[in-house]
Amino acid sequence: MAMLVAAAVLLLFCDGNLADMYGSICLRVGMALGATWLAFPQILLLSAYCSPRMLFTCLLGGIILIARPKAFPIVALLIGAVVILEIAGWLLKPLRPPDKPSQGKGRG
Repeated sequence: MAMLVAAAVLLLFCDGNLADMYGSICLRVGMALGATWLAFPQILLLSAYCSPRMLFTCLLGGIILIARPKAFPIVALLIGAVVILEIAGWLLKPLRPPDKPSQGKGRG
């Protein structure tokens, strides 16, 4: 909310290129934070299914796209590579660990 208010103040009441640049930055960050706040329950649900590496890559990609929208092809390749590696790791991982011998206390 504070970023959107700062964007409104900078864009409406301040003159100059620097105020326009900072106002645009505040507007982009404020909209991204607002969308994240609205999607928070879905993000929590997604975090239960995705690995931390995948979530970090998506977060980093989103930050890069907010700052540099023209970097979309590079970010898409990065996220695609991480998805492929995650799927390969999931396929190569054993389904469950082998059973360990029990160390029962009731044995004599």
